[in-house]
Amino acid sequence: MKLFCSLPSPFARKVRALAAEKNIALELIEVDVLDPASPVAALNPLRKVPCLVDDAGEAWFDSAVICEWLDAHPGPRLLPDEFAARMRVKRIEALADGLLDAAVLIRLENVWNGRTPEQRSAAWMDWQWLKVEGAIDELERHIGRRRFFEGEALTLADLSVACALDWIDFRLPNRPWRDKAPALAAWLADVSSTPSLASTAPAQPKA
Repeated sequence: MKLFCSLPSPFARKVRALAAEKNIALELIEVDVLDPASPVAALNPLRKVPCLVDDAGEAWFDSAVICEWLDAHPGPRLLPDEFAARMRVKRIEALADGLLDAAVLIRLENVWNGRTPEQRSAAWMDWQWLKVEGAIDELERHIGRRRFFEGEALTLADLSVACALDWIDFRLPNRPWRDKAPALAAWLADVSSTPSLASTAPAQPKA
């Protein structure tokens, strides 16, 4: 199977971490989705990564769909079979993905070359950060003293939140969040040592 991705992408990292948990081999094909010639355009009409192409040549997107598709393969389940538990995991995944959607908009507002510095809107970025803060507040409330977000073992919920928070640290270092979410920060420090997350962590810039 081939995974078209950008390695720093938190959505792609979530897929890669889940595949690692299930011992599924993926051929990683790095692409630039802003390049008009990117092969992703022919696979995903939304021109987004990650995009998984299975052994039959069928393309799957987005990350939530890919993760569910991969989780049906043999190996430890990252999505519970029982409906209510499954929906609780998916709800946390949706919260992490929504957090990322807002954070990515902040990043793009800062770096997209389609805007001049004068056109960049601080008010727009602050509005998006309110969404991030709201999601972090809810995640802080939810995690409490738990080791995992749902149940007694690692699930897609944990992978999703870890990838989201790590990406904020990586791409938006001037937007601190830990002081307002100490339990979540402690949880992230602990879960980050999980091999599937440690092996897929974004490369930190050199000092």
